[in-house]
Amino acid sequence: MRRREIGYSDRMRWLHPLRLLALCLAAAALLAADAGPPLPPAAGPGAQTAPVVQTGQAIPVERLAVHTADGRAVPFAELLGPDGRAVCFAFLHHACPMAQQYGPVLAQVAAGCAAEGVRFVGVICELDEPGQAEAYSREFGITFPVYLDTDFTLADALAATVTPEVVLIDRERMIRYAGRIDDRYKVRGVMTPGDPKGELQAAIHDLVAGREVREPRTKAVGCPLHRPERPAPLQAADAKRHAATFHGDVRPFLHDHCQRCHSPGQAGPFSLLSYDDAVDWMETGLEEIDARRMPPAQIDSDLDYQGPKAPTAAEIAMLREWVASGKPEGDAAAAPKLEPLPDYSAFEEDLGPPDIILEQSEPTQLGAHGNDMYRNLAFGLNRDTDLHLRAIQFLPGNRKIVHHALIGYLPRTTVEEAIREHGGREGFGHPDDRAGGFQDPHGIGFRVPPIRADGQPRASFVSGYVPGVRATVAPADAAVVIPAGCDITAQIHYVRTGKLETDSSRVGIWLNKERPRKVMNIIYVSGDFAVVPPGVTDFRILGSYTLPQDADFVGVVPHTHQLARWVELRATLPGEKQSLLLLRVPQWDYNWQSPYNLKQPRRFPAGTRFEVEGSYDNSAANPRNPFQPPRNVWHDETVDDEMLLPMFTFTSDKPLDGKGDSFKKFYAAIGRSRFLQRLVNHRFKYVADAEGNVVLSPDSDPDDHRD
Repeated sequence: MRRREIGYSDRMRWLHPLRLLALCLAAAALLAADAGPPLPPAAGPGAQTAPVVQTGQAIPVERLAVHTADGRAVPFAELLGPDGRAVCFAFLHHACPMAQQYGPVLAQVAAGCAAEGVRFVGVICELDEPGQAEAYSREFGITFPVYLDTDFTLADALAATVTPEVVLIDRERMIRYAGRIDDRYKVRGVMTPGDPKGELQAAIHDLVAGREVREPRTKAVGCPLHRPERPAPLQAADAKRHAATFHGDVRPFLHDHCQRCHSPGQAGPFSLLSYDDAVDWMETGLEEIDARRMPPAQIDSDLDYQGPKAPTAAEIAMLREWVASGKPEGDAAAAPKLEPLPDYSAFEEDLGPPDIILEQSEPTQLGAHGNDMYRNLAFGLNRDTDLHLRAIQFLPGNRKIVHHALIGYLPRTTVEEAIREHGGREGFGHPDDRAGGFQDPHGIGFRVPPIRADGQPRASFVSGYVPGVRATVAPADAAVVIPAGCDITAQIHYVRTGKLETDSSRVGIWLNKERPRKVMNIIYVSGDFAVVPPGVTDFRILGSYTLPQDADFVGVVPHTHQLARWVELRATLPGEKQSLLLLRVPQWDYNWQSPYNLKQPRRFPAGTRFEVEGSYDNSAANPRNPFQPPRNVWHDETVDDEMLLPMFTFTSDKPLDGKGDSFKKFYAAIGRSRFLQRLVNHRFKYVADAEGNVVLSPDSDPDDHRD
């Protein structure tokens, strides 16, 4: 029988790779405040919700029991033990990525609290097969006991709604704290910047100290914990009206939009290949589609880009119809034939074997929890002549932890200097982290050396990797140039899975046998601003660039930081008033900095004006704001600063920017911002030189430009 038929309902396991910061074990100083009314449970469509339970309310002892795998009831007294102060119930699920990541964190907190008499108990309400709870504990480092609550008696008594969620019960069976482990995620899928506040740990410290818990309830976010349900039976009249079936309609949709990531061995944390998968996930999937979080990095455009497209209104209506009609399976034999999914573990077959394959100098090792890791890895080329590439592909070795990568090149001497200066443990968030390469202290990726005399940049991005994307292929009449003496570099964003992971990625290069006549150009179109002031919710930043000669637009990498709400790029041809929408990212997410390449390059004449615009929210209501309370956020390079810097790729008969003016303009704007910031902060470290220029004072620290 299918899981749906035996009562297992939809379960959210997070629809994109998550990031997690280690829980601070020392309690933060918390401001005393009234708790206010309890928060409502977050339930998905069709879920049977649990009643809200007030903190400070005694729970009947018979409702606090859990069960072992063989069915033995374990009463609250046994969980507490003779000298226990409290029991912390942690609701978990073996397949929830967030519960996986928090597993070792909870184990660490539990170990630190054991001497204080606080007992941790894992609770799993849903199992697909026997032994999963034990396997989950072993794999993700759960050291405290994990029991079952498959009839949801405990979950209902404690009003648990998601995994992971914790409820702290004292020896008098009173709820002292309920909610999240820390505030790393206040909104589903949106990481709160900065150091997290360990709310569970603070509650435990209050309890042990014998005082009232100052923040007794928070809202947990994660994988919805739905009570068992069955789809409503499909009436005959409804069956005629609702024609959508899994095999006829839903599976082709999943194949086009989802399965390249949500299939075994890919970046998605669960599979969407089977009917059972769709039955379990579709309601939650619709929520994520409505929020435009799935597919990730959605865009609007008048042009046709490579990669997955946002679902159409008709497709979404079809999915809703399928759910409403009881999720009929349909006839597999009559289903349309679908092309096999690409083999994402191999280099792109259509291009033939790569001419050059570059390997990591040493494997990357990622600890179970902590900050995400951003690392620049170097792949040595050792070539003394220019290389002309027809294609380049970054191939992750472990697609579960490689969230995305930006691929470029740097002079070998620059790489060696960066490894010497920043090749240590800077940027590591766990003792088990190991990686070659270097941690970039800046926010944009690479320090840019002077452009070569012939106009060829000596440092640039050339490609990118996000799940589901394969090789970057140059237009037929152009090539990606890797200058002599440069190495390939990859700025990789690694995410954690709750257990020790390793990765050994590779880069494949396909060479042009003959030198094409066109050159590739990277143009930086910088936003013109100095500071995003605090409190503003829709601060607009603009930038522009005018083509000096005819050129083909190939693609763009939008780039900004954490305050951006949306980014839009437009082009206006000479003599025309109506602009063309090149690209709009309606819901900017710093964690998905995707490259967007056209299926076919688009020719634009000289004089075309390219305009960029972004909206920024520097208010306290912005969950991505790294500063609470908000403060001035200056135009600068680190992730806690701001910028608007889309990088356009063009091909042209001769270099568009032989002197590197587009990057000079960007860096001049940063210099102006730093000057103004010093004035605002009363740091007068500038002097006039003999030629009448305003320059930094000789005793000024060039890195002293932040608050």
